[in-house]
Amino acid sequence: MVPYLLTGLAVVVAFIIHWFAPKSFWGATLMSSAVILLLSIAALYIFQASGVLISERTGENVDFSGHLLFITVSIGFFGLLVSVFVGWFLRVMRAP
Repeated sequence: MVPYLLTGLAVVVAFIIHWFAPKSFWGATLMSSAVILLLSIAALYIFQASGVLISERTGENVDFSGHLLFITVSIGFFGLLVSVFVGWFLRVMRAP
C-alpha cells in the first residue's frame, strides 16, 4: 500500500507544480523532483516510525537505514520520471 500512496503523492505534486509553472518546463521538473524526493523520504520515515512498514518475511518493522543511499537515488530517479511525464502530458493537453 505504501508504494501506491507514494506514487499518488508524486503524481499530485508534479501535476500541481507543472500546472502553476507551464512556461518553465525544466524548472518545474527539477522543482517537483526535489519536492517528490523530500516528501517521499519524509513519508518513509513517518511510515517506519508508525509501524506501517512491516517485513512480510519476519513480521518485524523494516529498518532501511543501511539502504538509504539506494532508496534516495531510486526515489530521485522515479520522481524525475514522474515529473517529466506529467509535465509532458500537461504540455500536450494545453497545446493549441
